[in-house]
Amino acid sequence: MAVFGHFLPAAPGTDQRQDARRKLSLLAKGVQHDGTGIEVQIHNISGTGLLFESDIKLAACDRIEIELPHAGDITAVVIWASGRLFGCQFEGPVSPATLSAVELKSAVATAFEPTPTLDPPASDDEVGAEPLLDDAAPEGFQELVDRSREQIAHAAGVSPDRVRITIDY
Repeated sequence: MAVFGHFLPAAPGTDQRQDARRKLSLLAKGVQHDGTGIEVQIHNISGTGLLFESDIKLAACDRIEIELPHAGDITAVVIWASGRLFGCQFEGPVSPATLSAVELKSAVATAFEPTPTLDPPASDDEVGAEPLLDDAAPEGFQELVDRSREQIAHAAGVSPDRVRITIDY
C-alpha cells in the first residue's frame, strides 16, 4: 500500500506532551473495526499516537487499524473526535524505527511524485488585475511573497496559511 506525505517542521516549544509529535501531511489507508476500508490524512504522529482527518464517523473508544511503513497495521484507539479530526492513541508504542520509516517513505514519495503543472491563466482576470511577477513593482520582497501566497491559495481554494513557499538560493 502506498503512503504519500511529507514532514513539516514543528515550532519549538509548541507541544508539552511526553512524546514529541512530528507534524506531517500523510495519506494512509486502514480498516475500521467492522472491516470497512478507510482513507485518512495524518496531520501528526508520535510513538504513542496520532492526529488524523477523515470523513469517517468515529467516536471515543472506537478502534481502527492504520497501515504504517515498517510496522504494517497498527491499532489505534480514538481518544477524542471533533468533526473530521480524530486524536488517537496507539494500543502499544510505535518504535522509533517505524517513525523513521514513515519519514523516509514520505521523503521518497514526494521526491518521485510528478509535479503537477498549472495551465497559465487565459487572462489577468483569473489571478487579479496585477501581474504575478512585476520587476518594476515598488513593493518589497516580503510583500511579493505574501501577495503570491494569497494568489496561490485563492487558485487552490485553500486559506493562505496553508500555502508554504520555499526559496532555495
